[in-house]
Amino acid sequence: MTQTSGRTSLRGFLRLARLRFLLYNVLPVGLAVAVTIHQGHPFNPWWYVLAQLFAWTVHLMTHYCNEYFDLEADRANESFTPWTGGSRALVDGSVPPIVALGTGFLLAGAAALMVAVMPTWQARLLATAAVILAWFYTAPPLRFNYRAGGEATVAAILNGLWPAVAAALQTGGSVPPLLLVILLPTAVLQFVRMMVMNLGDRCSDAAVGKRTLVVVLGYRPAVRVIVAAQPLAYAMLTAFALVGWIPWLVWLPMAATAVLSAWLVGRLRASAMRDLDAALMTPVVFWASNHVSLIVAAAMLGVLLDAAVHRAQPSALVVLTAVLVAYTGLFAHRLWQSRRLS
Repeated sequence: MTQTSGRTSLRGFLRLARLRFLLYNVLPVGLAVAVTIHQGHPFNPWWYVLAQLFAWTVHLMTHYCNEYFDLEADRANESFTPWTGGSRALVDGSVPPIVALGTGFLLAGAAALMVAVMPTWQARLLATAAVILAWFYTAPPLRFNYRAGGEATVAAILNGLWPAVAAALQTGGSVPPLLLVILLPTAVLQFVRMMVMNLGDRCSDAAVGKRTLVVVLGYRPAVRVIVAAQPLAYAMLTAFALVGWIPWLVWLPMAATAVLSAWLVGRLRASAMRDLDAALMTPVVFWASNHVSLIVAAAMLGVLLDAAVHRAQPSALVVLTAVLVAYTGLFAHRLWQSRRLS
């Protein structure tokens, strides 16, 4: 690594955090807590707050760590978008790389302290796995995203371990099966969402030896996988509803997000990601990311509605509904802002 000393710009340091991505975290954590309330477990606001802070801390840790270990790939990337190619804060010299790495270590320490105060071994085990996978997403020696494992790692953390930790904290150690069957289709979409992001970085990644799944498969096979995963995810969701594992009131808002799958398939078939044109790629990576966010938000809405029908704990429903409304407002603002800038 070069440039290990120099002045740090506060704006650059905040750019490294990539705070826009942290908005997503309220959804899997909130969904997990909503499911536990739906299943009759009492609401513990303190463990809910800890689960949310833990998810944010691990996510921030990953951003700062990734920026350091991905610097060579980011420098080689000339087709970056606001959603891909890193924050550019290390590339343009706003922040010395060592500051990013040091911040990553500090955040890892904070996450470890949170793990230590978790009340059950199940929660501590799930949380420890999340920290390890997140750190080694790009950090050596494992470097999952350099060995075609990054897409699965992200799906496992964001649509698996984080909500599982939140659920385990609420229940005293268990993870309700309802949460797992809701998360599985969203994890499929998260997996291929990361493939979409990596489509935009494929040439620079290949140039520096970063072998993401997209680099390994090649452009056309990767697009075919992404396209095939869209109906697969919704078929799984519908099958789970038909056998009674997912309530129809949860299925309905989740299924409504299939319109974004159809749009994404259309853009990929129109070769929007083929020529690495940032103007064409930006709406694709934006909606690929928010497709996953919106299906998780839809799941949370459905669970809250079904819980209300079954007269679940009113105070918990009020808190979680407020969180979902706040997310919706922030997402609407971000959408308006992106349209205004375009």
